[in-house]
Amino acid sequence: MGRWSQDTARACRAAAPAVALPTADALDAVAARAEGTPALVVTGPVSSGKSTLVNALVGRRVAPTGAGECTRLVARYVRGPVDRLDVVLADGTRRPLPLADGGRVPAAVRDRLGVDPADVDHLLVTLTSDALDGLTVVDTPGAGSARRRGPALPDDAEAALVVLPSSARADEVDRLAGAARHGPAGVVAVLGRADTVGSADDAATAATTLGHRLGARLGPVTPVVGLLAETATTGALRAEDRHALAALTGADPAAVDAALADPELFARADLPVGVPARMRLLELLDRRGITLAVGVLRERPEAGVGDIAAALLGASGLDRVVERLRTGVRERADLLAAAAGERRVAGLLDAERAAVRADRDAGRPTAAGARDLARLGDLLEDLRARPLHLELALAEAGARARSGAVELPEELAADLEVLAGAGVAAPDRSRLADLARRVGLADAGAGELAGHAARRAAAWRSYATWGTPPARSDVADAVHRGWARLWGELTG
Repeated sequence: MGRWSQDTARACRAAAPAVALPTADALDAVAARAEGTPALVVTGPVSSGKSTLVNALVGRRVAPTGAGECTRLVARYVRGPVDRLDVVLADGTRRPLPLADGGRVPAAVRDRLGVDPADVDHLLVTLTSDALDGLTVVDTPGAGSARRRGPALPDDAEAALVVLPSSARADEVDRLAGAARHGPAGVVAVLGRADTVGSADDAATAATTLGHRLGARLGPVTPVVGLLAETATTGALRAEDRHALAALTGADPAAVDAALADPELFARADLPVGVPARMRLLELLDRRGITLAVGVLRERPEAGVGDIAAALLGASGLDRVVERLRTGVRERADLLAAAAGERRVAGLLDAERAAVRADRDAGRPTAAGARDLARLGDLLEDLRARPLHLELALAEAGARARSGAVELPEELAADLEVLAGAGVAAPDRSRLADLARRVGLADAGAGELAGHAARRAAAWRSYATWGTPPARSDVADAVHRGWARLWGELTG
């Protein structure tokens, strides 16, 4: 727990004794959630490659893929002492279910447990994976799939990994769970199945184009090939696969390259590798991965499974996704958890308003409800007055600028990047020292740094005032407030 999530939990627990018991229990639940493990919701359209990417992130081929019953259920992946699967029903009861062969979540629950999928709230998958240390990953049904019941995902997660097709539109993004609610802060957007777009350059161009179109909602978009990432990180590639790839390198290169033009042609071509082995290579690597692996072995015949996996990982783009998750989610987990706590309190306030209206319409007493309304309103007002929102606004401004959705002059874009890491909500000595170094004032005192902050605040206010388009004006306003706050901190 960090400062802001701790403060959220403390404020909710302090308010709980002054409200009715059901509302008090809900506030205690909000406090417990603020203290709990942050959750990353993975969301996207059907067949966008979400579950494959989940497997790559947790380091196991465990998430179900395809069109089975379990791909239409919410699955929560948490770290634990043993690998296990529990089916959590709508009434809160749990039923253990053995994992399928290879440690995967089975495709169906009806046949194995006699449970109607409509009565399942979510799947709880416990893994011994280090990747889940301090993070819960929530895999959602693809947007557009049939689902009768499930958790309120936007309020159930602190951050979102949004997997998009190259054709994604703004209205589709707004329908994706978590994306519009979170805004660019706490969202990592990726172009899923980037290998289907074309070459690596084509995928990069498509991701940049998506960023320009959707970056105001999501920030920059990173291309990723989930299948290559999954195979590289889960240990799915084995020695016999390496032998099959080596045999392909010994065949006529022109024949191999021609066969790789089409999956069916590759399966039927006259090649020195059996059909079952070829089909397995297609399942693990697809044509792009096979081409890459064969290229590695042609250049370095001594390369082993680990070398091939490293090449696959590099080509997958997963390293860039993980870096964005580290800087955008893990390093901001405290801020994101506090902001999520505020959203949950706002949800309680909305529910209380609806209950008071219903009581009034039915002629029932409303005094107790009105009292709880006032106290929840005061709590939410106090939470929203905290300076952490300025830091989140700066994070969103930086994401919009990096995506290209909001264009800034080069000097101002660099200034924004400097400020975004300064921790304006609660700047400590080390962050202020780093800020001074980055603006060329490493040996200056607090007075000189305060003067620099005042000048930058004035420059951004001027930029926001004189005919600046609304999107850029919003960014400029956030940066102006950030420099102004730092000036206030430095001058007392």
